[in-house]
Amino acid sequence: GARRKIPGLVGTTLYEACETNEVELGPCTICGPSEIIRSDDWTEPVFGDGPTSGYDHVVLSGAGVDTAAPMTRSEERMIEHYWDFDEIFPESRLASMIKLTKAMNGMIVYVPPRLDDTNP
Repeated sequence: GARRKIPGLVGTTLYEACETNEVELGPCTICGPSEIIRSDDWTEPVFGDGPTSGYDHVVLSGAGVDTAAPMTRSEERMIEHYWDFDEIFPESRLASMIKLTKAMNGMIVYVPPRLDDTNP
């Protein structure tokens, strides 16, 4: 595949950075966060549905990956529902769930071949 280096604003999502720079990931839908991590000891349930599709699957590596918020159960369910077992890796995430941080400058994002989203 083609390699591209794109800019992204800290605080926006990886999906938004890709969309702004015309990197096609497919549609994404999020119905509010299902939980917010407040500290190492406390995760607040806020009762949103979280992601409701898994088309925007990416595989992360390199700089700043460890600064991404941990995967929520709803994100994990969407990846497992939309992608086959052999297409999912420990580094798999949904681009819509990754808030960009300054430490992510230089992060490598692999975009797997798109799922057919013409008939969801």
